[in-house]
Amino acid sequence: MSDVREQKLFTVGPVEMFPETLTVGGRQVPYFRNDFFSEVICNCDRLFKRTLRCEGIDGDYRSIVLTASGTGAMEAVVINCLTPADRVIVIDGGSFGHRFVELCALHGIPHDIVDVPFGTTLTAEMLAPFADDAHAALLVNLDETSNGQLYDIRMLSAFCEEHDLLFIVDAISAYLSDPIDMVADGIDALIVSSQKALSLAPGISLVMLSPRMLAERVRKIDCPSLYFDFKSALRNGERGQTPFTPAVGTIMELEEMLERVNDIGVDEWIANTRTIALDFREKVVRLPLELPP
Repeated sequence: MSDVREQKLFTVGPVEMFPETLTVGGRQVPYFRNDFFSEVICNCDRLFKRTLRCEGIDGDYRSIVLTASGTGAMEAVVINCLTPADRVIVIDGGSFGHRFVELCALHGIPHDIVDVPFGTTLTAEMLAPFADDAHAALLVNLDETSNGQLYDIRMLSAFCEEHDLLFIVDAISAYLSDPIDMVADGIDALIVSSQKALSLAPGISLVMLSPRMLAERVRKIDCPSLYFDFKSALRNGERGQTPFTPAVGTIMELEEMLERVNDIGVDEWIANTRTIALDFREKVVRLPLELPP
């Protein structure tokens, strides 16, 4: 039997890591309660904002690093940004979108579901029944990995703007694969995880919060969690630290990767990803497989 550690990965996450990342990951993990690691965290914040085009914006956007899977970050956003007094809209088009449904149900957040059956494209007409002032937010898994559908972010953004909804986006599969502009797209909370297009080891997730989300929600809501309390994370983040022991090694990988993405340019990085994807799609049709539309 071959050693699985030597096999190439063709999965959606973890994905195959770059040699530069493997070099960083092979080093001794440093101690982190010091100025050196604080600068690493602050640098990751700056670079992350740059990839989302929200660096240096008036009112400031704030990022949070969580030692948790993407689902942990999704839950953290739900409990820090929403309350049972809200009513939200959830795009339920697959197993990952449905996870938001499960989280809202678990934490008592009233919610209405936009059901997107397999093979069906999400349209503005499907959102129309929820065009009212009864809802506080819209939650979406932007790139529904379980069925291969990338939702139209501009359509969703326009709907949220028209109806004054907070826009919460799980971009775990979309970040660095598809264009995302935190400001132009009106995103209030964006979730990213390490093992997808960031091509890092699993173990950390990133959340970017808009000034509106910070002022109207995070700083006012009493989070029912010690570990996932955003107010605590934000206070610690001001000095480049996390409340609890982070996945230091993966954060070191994150800094190297974000520096490389920004050196190349995020638009060029995404364009290269698109080239690879189109090449794969052209070749995979020769196999006895049925592809989603």
